[in-house]
Order: sequence, then C-alpha cells, then structure tokens
Amino acid sequence: MNTASHIRIIATVVLLAPLHSGCGKDAGNPPGSGGAPGVQSIGRMKVSIMPEYDDPSVLAIYDGKFDEAASYPIRTSFLIPKGSVISDACSLSHEGQHFCQLYKTVSKGVYDEVSLVLPYPNFYLSFHTPQLDVQNEKKEIAYRIRANHPVRSMEVDLQQPLRSTAFSVSPPENASASLKDGSISVIKGFNHVIYKLEGVATNQEVAFGINYLKSDPKPSVDIKYSSMKETQAQGKSYEGQRNIRKTLYAISGTGMLGVLALIAWRIRSRKKRGGQP
Repeated sequence: MNTASHIRIIATVVLLAPLHSGCGKDAGNPPGSGGAPGVQSIGRMKVSIMPEYDDPSVLAIYDGKFDEAASYPIRTSFLIPKGSVISDACSLSHEGQHFCQLYKTVSKGVYDEVSLVLPYPNFYLSFHTPQLDVQNEKKEIAYRIRANHPVRSMEVDLQQPLRSTAFSVSPPENASASLKDGSISVIKGFNHVIYKLEGVATNQEVAFGINYLKSDPKPSVDIKYSSMKETQAQGKSYEGQRNIRKTLYAISGTGMLGVLALIAWRIRSRKKRGGQP
C-alpha cells in the first residue's frame, strides 16, 4: 500500500470516527437532522449509577422523557463523563419499543457531549465510565451529573456493588432522599439509595460521592447473572472501545492536519531522492 492510500484511509477514519450507532441493530435518524438542540426541557429523568456492575467501571443509564415538542424528530445532546463507552443511545416509542440512533461524540473538557436525534420524546442512554482502580479495597467515586437541558424532576438511583461493605452516599444539598427513614432499599438482590432533585437548570452540575469497601475485583454479575467467561469477554470489549477512544483523543490533540502535513513532507522528500512515493 503506497503513501497516498494511507492518506486516504486516515482521512476517512477521521471523518467517520465521530459517528457511531447506539446499538447493534439498524440505526435510526442521523444526528444532523431534526430541530434545534438545547431548547427542549425534560419533564422527568432517572439516572441509574451502578459501580462495578458488569465491568470494573461505573455503568450509568440516563432514562427519561422530554416535554412535548411542537414536532418530532428533535435534535438533542447529553453530557457524560469523559472517555465513557456508550452501549445504547435510543429513543423509545409510546409502546416502549427501542429505536437505536446514530450519535456523535465531542469532547467538552471533563465531559463528552453525545448528540443524537430522537423520533420520540422518550430517551435511553447507557454507558460505562473509564475503569476504576479495583485493586484498591477502598473506593471513592465522585460522580457528576451536568444537565444539558432543564429537568423538572430528576431521580438518582445509586446501586451498591455485591460483596461490598460500608456503602455510603454523599448527595448534593438540594437532593432529598426518597425513603423517609434514609434506609437502603433492596431491589432484585441489590441495595439501592435513591434521591430526588427538583428544578435542575441547564448547565447545573450535581455531584454524588460514593464510598464503599470491596476487596473482590470481580464485578457483581460474575456471580449473579453470567459465567466468568462471558463477563471477561464483555470486559475486553469495553476495554477495546476505551482504547479506540483514547487513540481518537490523541489524534485530535496533536492535530490531524499536522499528521497529513508530515506525510506530504515525506512524499516530497522521497521524490527529491528519486524514490517511489
């Protein structure tokens, strides 16, 4: 393969890399269509935070419904922790059917902005954050949620990993516990702590501190839901996607134009020496 072919391949990768499909199925609307972003408000939104669920990271799910817009589809975006690997980016029909959407990810400092088009007001976004240090028994996680839309009512559900102890949550001041006695509810074998926030403004950031002790590096689903072989394969898949994202960040940081300029310089140098490009 000659140098000119390398240039074409690199240029194609750079152009297509920001676009991804939210699911393994056929994708829906492209992120470039739809109405203007950032003007819709979310009526209800649930944020599920699950440390070490099926991977040595935090699995997060953003699930909710926009207030009725004049027409659909609408173009929107969400802010998620930088370097996260997206599993699903979907819009839900009124019957609850998932419609996977193409999405575009752009780095926004400590967050990644995920842009997509929703054919329905309901949305479902799931992703895994960068990996935790599972070798350290004492876990301290600061999970930040930054709203890219005004949210009338937000519920934050924090799940305790299996085989962990001393689980505690430090909520923001404006969060109220759903359980009056402040106890931990048990849902499908997991302990949960649930908080609610009302009237979250656009660009408002809320942080939840999560602390627990866990000497076992295995995720929760190793014992409860799947075989170790399946979990390891899934973990490798997430890690591979994380490595790809790191490479894309590196390319973006150094500047793609600089890379192409270097290749062009090498072509000219070889021509001057009488070599074949």
